[in-house]
Amino acid sequence: LKDLKRPRIDVTVRLSGILRDTLPHIYELIDDAVGQIAGLDEPEEMNFVKKHMRELEEFGELGRIRIFGPVATEYGTRMIQLVEDSVWSDESDLAEAYMASMCYAYGKGVYSKEARDVFERLLGKIELISQVRCSHDYEITDLDHYYEFFGGLAKSVEVLKGEKPEMLIADSTKEVVKVESVKESIERGTVTRTLNPKWIEEMLKHGFLGVQKIADRLEYLLGLSATTGAVDNWIWDRIAERFVLDEKLFERLKNLNIYATKEIVEKLIEANRRVYWKADENVLEKLEEKYLELEGLLEEDVEL
Repeated sequence: LKDLKRPRIDVTVRLSGILRDTLPHIYELIDDAVGQIAGLDEPEEMNFVKKHMRELEEFGELGRIRIFGPVATEYGTRMIQLVEDSVWSDESDLAEAYMASMCYAYGKGVYSKEARDVFERLLGKIELISQVRCSHDYEITDLDHYYEFFGGLAKSVEVLKGEKPEMLIADSTKEVVKVESVKESIERGTVTRTLNPKWIEEMLKHGFLGVQKIADRLEYLLGLSATTGAVDNWIWDRIAERFVLDEKLFERLKNLNIYATKEIVEKLIEANRRVYWKADENVLEKLEEKYLELEGLLEEDVEL
């Protein structure tokens, strides 16, 4: 503590299914460190690991666990299906799906043990959550796992505490690690990938699959909107302008993959319906026209 010059912070770790299966010694090492810190002869106001462990004594050995992940054999949460199919009514539905899927405890002698009560108690104390970006291959807007795990955790904390935690991304893709807000990370990913004309052209070279990859990005943005609240209105405006209101691009998308193009329009309309985007009335009217146009074309194909 003399060197640290601050209290020891209690940290709850989200364990991925891949790490669980391939590097079990890592979570055992973390579990051992937690135990050692909690056993130090220090006042609780300077050692929150020790303080919280005492508060969780009623849960026995599970009260010492700080590592949680999906049940053994599972790798994700039920959140993705809810967002993909638009079958959630309230953001608390997403938080429930996350907590129910990720409440399994891991540590020395503890493997995939359901510990929902402990997990919720710990989440209710969280003030800050962080995610490391370690590859140039993916931005936070390029994978559903970001809104699933990072966003799901953020929304769960918000539901349990009644307030949003601070959300930070540690970008370690360069020599010096840069810590940024989730809002900054979403904006960079959207501008450099989803809205980038060069990226779009490269996607279109892949035809049917390329258009689906574009549609996927809108699903991810919707998931990030729902779980972090960090997607600004201008982002949705620009996406509508680029992919739907640009007649030439819209025709190309439609001809390559009408199904994914319909998904793009649907996600934009859903973003407005869920109040993540305050769309201009004229824009919304145009979107609805395009949706009906695509619906009519698909019905004609079925009849033929």
